[in-house]
Amino acid sequence: MEEKLIEEEVARRVEAIVAKRVEEEMEKRKEEIEAEVLRRIEDAKRAMEAEMLAELERKRQAELKAQQIKEVMLVGGLYDGDVREHYSLRIYAAILQITMTVKNLTFHRTFLIRNS
Repeated sequence: MEEKLIEEEVARRVEAIVAKRVEEEMEKRKEEIEAEVLRRIEDAKRAMEAEMLAELERKRQAELKAQQIKEVMLVGGLYDGDVREHYSLRIYAAILQITMTVKNLTFHRTFLIRNS
């Protein structure tokens, strides 16, 4: 009879210890999961922010090119609010685009040389 009481007490204590460890492990993993979720949210925010900034930069560059084309046409007398020579405008636009591309390539080449 006494052995049975001892066995029951041991079983109860083991069960309590196991339950406590399971609870601690669950709490520990809960914090890990929450940390991982927060990390992923921050990564997604950074990616979205970078994409938005890139899109704004693309729009800014497009507006800048359009303004530069307009300025070239104004300076060259090709644009007075009305298009006089359609093909000349296209040629000037192409020349301006090539010039901007060469400037960008030169900048990137210089940047890579300096940072290598």
